[in-house]
Amino acid sequence: MTELASDPAGPALPAYLLRYPNPWGLEHRREKGLEELRYVVARCRFGYIGLRLDEVLEIVRRLDEQPAGTASLLVDDLIDRIGAMTIDEVEQLVDVLLDLHRRDMPGWCRLDLDRGLQRLLFLLRVPKAHDLAYECARSERTYRRWAAYKFYGEHGLDERARRLLAGQVAAGTIEQPSSAAYSYYPGALVARDQTLVNRLGLAAVLAVAPTTQQRKEAIEFAMAQLAPETVAGICEDYPQELVWAVRSQGRTDYLPIIMDMVDDYRDDPYLLHRVVECLTRIGGTAEIDYAVHVASKVLESAAVEL
Repeated sequence: MTELASDPAGPALPAYLLRYPNPWGLEHRREKGLEELRYVVARCRFGYIGLRLDEVLEIVRRLDEQPAGTASLLVDDLIDRIGAMTIDEVEQLVDVLLDLHRRDMPGWCRLDLDRGLQRLLFLLRVPKAHDLAYECARSERTYRRWAAYKFYGEHGLDERARRLLAGQVAAGTIEQPSSAAYSYYPGALVARDQTLVNRLGLAAVLAVAPTTQQRKEAIEFAMAQLAPETVAGICEDYPQELVWAVRSQGRTDYLPIIMDMVDDYRDDPYLLHRVVECLTRIGGTAEIDYAVHVASKVLESAAVEL
């Protein structure tokens, strides 16, 4: 426990610390401060602060010659600089990273590059970065592939990436994440790209899209191209996503399909409530009254069972 906070007879706290009413809050602040202080001192001791960009890039280029622990400090320095870098300077960085990616390096150095690409690649907002992303997406190294997926999640797919992912969907080899911490799934990239939804077909995309949200987005793309009956047939096993998409788009031409769902899903209260919500957006008085009547019967039956 922090002595300063716990001892009433101790020195008075500065005004800016008085907003921490609990001793553990001050202790946490101190521990966090010491951790960050050690790190910034380490960065300064490595000597990268204040170097010109070309000097830093030369150090990055010789990453396999640097002391252990250097890579993360270099990445931190580059992240600090990226916002102020010109397009030409960012392209120089991309060239250096491409060279490292293609080079045969010691195992520890490859791992450092993997981690660096995960933190840096999606920040590189120049056309040439798509070349690096594409090579990483085809890499045998998992971290580099996921660095590429994160890049595509931020910047969108180009035609090379579309062909790569389309081939994986067709072959049934599209990659699933090894950790729930990953935010950018290849299946999600497919579902969020209208060109791929149109090219592969809605059924194939729904089979690989990992979440309800992404399946709903793919359905919305298909709704712009296909007739309601066709979309409904494809979405037979995805009724929740279909209802959500119809409500989101306000598509009154789907009203007959949604009305059929009132009866089809009366045994699933969760889906039924989504259907009723959808009708409040696209239905008229008669349709809403009927849905409320069915829902009321379901609620009465549930009350009797309880």
